[in-house]
Amino acid sequence: MFLSAATPLDFVVLLPLTGKTMLHRYLTPEEQQRLIKAASLPADILARRDAGWLDVLLLSGLRITEFSLITVGDATNALQSKYLFIPKERRKGGKTDHRVFITAPLRAALKKLITVHCEMAGTDRPLADAPLVLSRQHCGTAMSARAFQLRFKHWVVVAGLPSDASPHWLRHSRAMNIMRNSEAADPRGIAKEALGHASIASTGVYTGVLREELEQALTQTDASTSRRVSTAALRKDFDKRS
Repeated sequence: MFLSAATPLDFVVLLPLTGKTMLHRYLTPEEQQRLIKAASLPADILARRDAGWLDVLLLSGLRITEFSLITVGDATNALQSKYLFIPKERRKGGKTDHRVFITAPLRAALKKLITVHCEMAGTDRPLADAPLVLSRQHCGTAMSARAFQLRFKHWVVVAGLPSDASPHWLRHSRAMNIMRNSEAADPRGIAKEALGHASIASTGVYTGVLREELEQALTQTDASTSRRVSTAALRKDFDKRS
């Protein structure tokens, strides 16, 4: 796999001899459930807010910087048009617009965030240009990218997940979910469009060995106590049983 100078090397492990890659900076389906459950258990509004945006990030694959700029109006339009539009001005590189298809779970997560926004803002009619996710202090201010990172770290600790996990892992998790579950002829192409990659080459990392596959295979290897059995030994055992 070709890695350009812009490729983030911290989430790729090269596998010798094969030329393939192993992506380890993502959450397995079980870890995703633990993360959402951790934020869903407390009854306070900040936890409900966090559970909402964690869900949206897992279901959309958006980058934190893109997501933090979404307004109530953007979310409302998405619920009506079935697509969440991300203008190129808000995207990394700023070259192309992107749109995210609103699946039923993503629709529910966006509605939850709108409801939480209204509770925090104390209104039934939020302003269209108001940030979708309000900060702890709210006063109409959006959560900063740093605030998202800190809250994410908090829930990672509560859920007992890898301490080096970051919000960007949710983007990789979205891609891995597509690669696992899509029945399309070209799931990599689906992942490319879903994440808004400019090139299919950027999506190639998701076709490598999965972290849990590697761990399971090595566990099975080290747990194996089998030894080679000769044909003569098999014949002797057969004769004894006969």
